[in-house]
This record gives sequence, structure tokens and C-alpha cells, in this order.
Amino acid sequence: MPNITKRLNKSGSASYLIRVYIEQGAGGKQITKSMTWRPPAGMRPSAADKQAEKEAVLFEERARSGVVSLDGKTKFADYAARWMETAQIAPTTRARYAELLKRINLAIGHKPIEKLQAHHLEAFYQNLKEAGIKEQGRYATSAKLKGIMGKRKLSLGALARFAGVAPATVATARDGKRISIKKAALIATALQADVKDIFQVWDNTTGLSDKTILHHHRLISAILEKAKRSRIIPFNVAREHTTAPKVQRKEAVYLDREQARHIVGLLFAEDDTRVKTAILLLLYSGIRRGELCGLEWRDFDFDRQMIHINRASQYQQGSGITEVPTKNMSSERSIKLPSVMFTVFTEYRAWWANQKLMMGDAWVGDKDRLFIQYNGNPINPDTINYWLDQFIEKHNLPHFTPHSCRHTFSSLQIANGVDVRTLQARTGHAQASTLVNIYSHAIKTAEEAASDILDDVLTPKKTEGAKEGIG
Repeated sequence: MPNITKRLNKSGSASYLIRVYIEQGAGGKQITKSMTWRPPAGMRPSAADKQAEKEAVLFEERARSGVVSLDGKTKFADYAARWMETAQIAPTTRARYAELLKRINLAIGHKPIEKLQAHHLEAFYQNLKEAGIKEQGRYATSAKLKGIMGKRKLSLGALARFAGVAPATVATARDGKRISIKKAALIATALQADVKDIFQVWDNTTGLSDKTILHHHRLISAILEKAKRSRIIPFNVAREHTTAPKVQRKEAVYLDREQARHIVGLLFAEDDTRVKTAILLLLYSGIRRGELCGLEWRDFDFDRQMIHINRASQYQQGSGITEVPTKNMSSERSIKLPSVMFTVFTEYRAWWANQKLMMGDAWVGDKDRLFIQYNGNPINPDTINYWLDQFIEKHNLPHFTPHSCRHTFSSLQIANGVDVRTLQARTGHAQASTLVNIYSHAIKTAEEAASDILDDVLTPKKTEGAKEGIG
């Protein structure tokens, strides 16, 4: 049983020393774990006594399970490391968090979690805005790569294979856009050249973007929230006492109705059935790129004309293409599609089956993924960007991305009267408020249209005779 000792401080407030006796140590010595619990200001003494008993029971449970080794004096870096070990997050998210923690731990990793204060975090966020903060702020561009590829008759896919990078990376570099120094070096090595012979290296000395700083804040808050729920600290200083970094909201990039209609027309005339099926499905369903690449034939209901979203696909450094859960619980969903899409799926399934037949024993795909490499293995999700970039270049279209297709789907749905709750179920957003924030432009347009409709329905219209003054 826990032992509770109530103490009255000079200020008149009370604190409770809780001791728990766990087991006999070496030589028969009893092992004791202890903590001090302080009731919130304003709590009645009788309520504090009862709550102290509850805290003692919770502390004993933690002590016996070994969690008690983590307490308020635990350094943030140590607690964050334990949190990373147990957090249920996707592998790519885990890798991104590990990168964020490098900066976080340099700033506050040495501080006990109970000693963290709002000014510590706000000073850290301010520091992230300063020039020279970016560890990976250097990048490379090339004005020569396109000519070299043309002269050597190298396709994007071939150079990507030789360099060990995604085709989308080669396409980005070929178009003179920024890529990392590391990827540029791989491409240069594949071309048997020094990186500086093909690329120009740039130094980016700016601070981090507001959005990236907010990601640091959210990670700190998530870690401290776990400590709070475990009764290790009384409150989450990041969530309850710190001003979160502000991010200027940007409107989502999407295609308007006429642009989307034109692109759909081009897609129906597209010879490459993979490109046709993938981009049309993005536009007609609004699913995420990873969800698209995670689709298998068993997810299709041709009779009811529905698809079921149950998983996603990701590329992970060192692990290759892996299957991961959907982004959140709401993302597991079923979507009804127009019949024209199932005509496209029927054509694509015939191509897919023929591809499998031609490969024979070389076919290694064991999951019946919809979008595949030549031998049946799942594609890298970056391949979707590569297909889309090729399609855009072929038809001289304005640039858009797979995620632009998702924004286009949502915007057109709202503009045509689909309510936010219904759209939330179709797109798999965890919260309807996210849709309201992202698609405010489309909601405003829909509200104006609704007002015009009500005007047409309810407002009396003058007769021809009244207009001419007859009567």
C-alpha cells in the first residue's frame, strides 16, 4: 500500500509525499519509490486529500510497471526518446520526428520536463527563424542536365535507375529545379562526372518556415501531453501556456472547373493506361497519393461501383516500398465512384492481367496491387508524380500535383452543394474543421450560390404588365 504524508508549506498550501515500497533489493534492502504531488490552486482540502489517494494508487501502478523511472526531473531528450520508442506513428512520420528532435534537443533536451517554461519554447521558436538555422539549407540546380540527357539519349527512368533515385527527382533536376546536394551527387556519379560539373550548389541561409516551426511546436506538445496523461507533469506547458507559432494560411492549389474538364478530356484520350487510370482516379475520388498506391484489386466492388480504402503505401529509406495504415481512423472508408471510372478500371484490369501473363515466372507481385512495376511489385509513390509531370509536359499544361487533384475534388464537391460532413467522410479528414479552413474559398462561393437560389425561389417577380405600367 502507498504511504501518503501531507505537508503544509509556509504559504499555507499543501503537498503530499507519496512513497511506494516495491520489492526487496540485494541484501534484503527494500526499494522505495517516491513522488510529491501538489494539488491545483483553489482545490478544497478535503478534495485534495481524496485526489492524493488516487494519485498514490496511480503512482504505485506506474512504479510496479517500471514507468516511474520517468518523472518530472527526467530530461526532455530522455523522455522524448522513450516517447519515440512507444508512439504509434507511421515510419515516415517517425523519421521526420527524429529530424525535428535534433534541433529540439539541442535547445531544450537538457532541461527537466517539469522545469520547462513558456519562455524557453518561445525563445526556441524565435531562434528557428534566424538565418543559418537550416542544417540542410544547401541545394543544387542544373542548367546542363537536360542537354546531357538528350545528348546521351538517357530517359528519366534509366538515369533514375543508374543513380538510385526516384524518377521524379531526376525530372525535378532536369527542369532546373532544386534538389538536395546528396541526390545531385548520385546523379553526377551515374553520369561519371563531378557534381560541380553538372550542378550549381547554392547556400540557403534563411531560417525555417513558419509551418516547419509549427511542426516543432506540435511535436514538443505531443511529447509533453503524454507526460501529462501519465501524471508525470501537472500540465502541458506547450499546449496550455505557450503561444503557438503562427502560420499564414494559404489557399489550397486546385484546378478550376474548366481546367479540370479539359484535363479529364485529355486523360480519356491518353494512350498509357497506367497514367490515365491513376490521374483520373485521383480526380474522381480525392484520395491521397499513398492511398492510391495502396489499392489492391480486392478493394474494388464492381457491382456497387465502390472502392474501399484500407491501407497506404510509402517509400522508406533503407526499407523500400512498405505498406502502412491510413493516415487516421477516418481515412479507412468506402467511396462510390461514377460508372465511367469502372469502365476505365475494366480496361486497366485487362492490361494488368496481360502484363502478369507476359511476365510469367518473373512476376513477383504477391499483393495484387493496382499500380505496379513491370514485375508486379508495388510502385514507389513518387512514380505517380513522375507520370503526372510527363503528362503535364506532353500537353503543355500548368503545373499541378497529385495533392492538387485532391484539392480539386474537394473544391468541386463543395461548389456543387456537397455538405462538409459528407465530404469529410469521402476524403477521410479526421475533422470537418480542417475542410472548412482549407476550402473557405469554395464554401464562400457555394454560400453565395445558395443565396441566389433562395432569391429566385422566394422573391416575387414583376409581371410583364406591371413593368409596362398596365393595370
